[in-house]
Amino acid sequence: MILPPFNEAEWRRKLEQADAANHKRNQDIEVGGGRVILTSPNGTRYEVTVSDAGALSTSSV
Repeated sequence: MILPPFNEAEWRRKLEQADAANHKRNQDIEVGGGRVILTSPNGTRYEVTVSDAGALSTSSV
């Protein structure tokens, strides 16, 4: 098998992009257009939403 030439700069750039996309411990997580879905111990999934007044609510998904 012949491997293509190794491009360390390209590999490093892709690795840094992937790392930047991951959530980190001890940092805030902001969810804009996505949903927050939590799973209960019995496997039921719930979507968490917030109103403009800051009230949280859930609905099953």
